[in-house]
Amino acid sequence: MKKRICYLITFLIIIGINHKLMAQNENIAIAFERNPDNSVDFNYKKELPGSYYLKLEFQNLSNCSHTQYFGVIKNNSGRLIKLRPIDSKQPINFSYKYTFIRGNPNPKIDKSFNYVLPFKEGKSITVLETTSLKEKYFNAEEDPNWKSYLVDRKTADTVCSMRKGIVIEIVDKFETDSLDAYSYISSMNKIIIEHEDGTNSNYFGFDKKSIFVKLGQTVYPQTKLGVLSIFNNTVYRLYFDISYLKEAALDAGRQRSLNAKSQMEHITPNFYGANGPFVIIKNNEYIVEIDETTHFKEFTNREKKKYEQNPQDFN
Repeated sequence: MKKRICYLITFLIIIGINHKLMAQNENIAIAFERNPDNSVDFNYKKELPGSYYLKLEFQNLSNCSHTQYFGVIKNNSGRLIKLRPIDSKQPINFSYKYTFIRGNPNPKIDKSFNYVLPFKEGKSITVLETTSLKEKYFNAEEDPNWKSYLVDRKTADTVCSMRKGIVIEIVDKFETDSLDAYSYISSMNKIIIEHEDGTNSNYFGFDKKSIFVKLGQTVYPQTKLGVLSIFNNTVYRLYFDISYLKEAALDAGRQRSLNAKSQMEHITPNFYGANGPFVIIKNNEYIVEIDETTHFKEFTNREKKKYEQNPQDFN
């Protein structure tokens, strides 16, 4: 079988090395409304779930002292800013532009949080660490913040959520390529889950039409996400990592070099173990474990009551 390495540059975006700036009409729309008192309200509507950092700038602004707005928006819609006139008898004149990026820059992260390994409780898995493709194939400088893992399975195993969160992105369109062998391929189905503290868990390698969750759904530790696709015609492979938006360089645009510092920061997560939390050591074998404290740590009281009545709804 012909061996080839598929290292498409799109991978650099998929794994979160560098989030792209989204087109203004792709997800978030901004509208304004003039009020009888000559103030102006700016509101937004957001089509996709998850947190977005947004910057709204005004040009040619007159009869008002405000010049910009920036902040994180999470809801589907809401208020951004109210412009108030200096002279209440005269209207405010302006033009404006806005940019945004998915994520919450520099969130307050509890790096001691205990995640759960991404397979069903009781499974035995061997975890490997991956190397950044920028470094491996493009001779880019080593990224000291890089931390990503992979697990190979002999069968089409089910992947589970490592922590409570909201599903903010699903890609479920790629068929398995059985003609060639790969070191890596960028066309992988994936799920991204945003957690309460602003981190994202990223899962890659699902079989097409095998994903169980929906966009915007809240998932919990051990919620079934989907079934793995065959990789290299020999194994079923999962890539996973946990990262967050370190900085929102909205003006950097798409012209970032391979050696530019990433806007994303990977974390080295702690995982729950019966003998205490642990950090993954590459090539080590682990048993997927979870206890009640870890399982229910981020549940609300209402969710706990629902779980007691219908635990199957949380699987």
